[in-house]
Amino acid sequence: MKQLAQKYFSTKWPALIWSAIVFVLLAMPSRSFQFPNERLFVIPHFDKFVHAAVFLVIVILWAFYFATKTSTVKFSSVILITAVLVTVYGMALEYVQLFVGRDFDVWDMVADGTGATLGWLYNIKKISPGRNRGRNQN
Repeated sequence: MKQLAQKYFSTKWPALIWSAIVFVLLAMPSRSFQFPNERLFVIPHFDKFVHAAVFLVIVILWAFYFATKTSTVKFSSVILITAVLVTVYGMALEYVQLFVGRDFDVWDMVADGTGATLGWLYNIKKISPGRNRGRNQN
């Protein structure tokens, strides 16, 4: 089962699908979708944590794909570029929100960039191809 999951996540489809879902959710007019008024959503700045988590996942999914397509040396650069592009994607989506009747928030951009940066850091430590995963290689 683990090998099947690894094979699936090493394709581009999970990253593309998740990126499209993020676009739809962030570009959806606010009158079309309202969160229920529950206690969980009363947490101050909860949406910033959601933004960071969503963009962290985008970078991680793209890293799974690029880990099978690039060498160990190029992986760090590719993931850094990916994190920058994902941050720009988040910034662009904030501007899209201006046109669909949602709130434009610079702090959402900061949260998007923070999530992408955390995804980059995670990938450098955990997903990098050729990384010694604890086995004795001698």
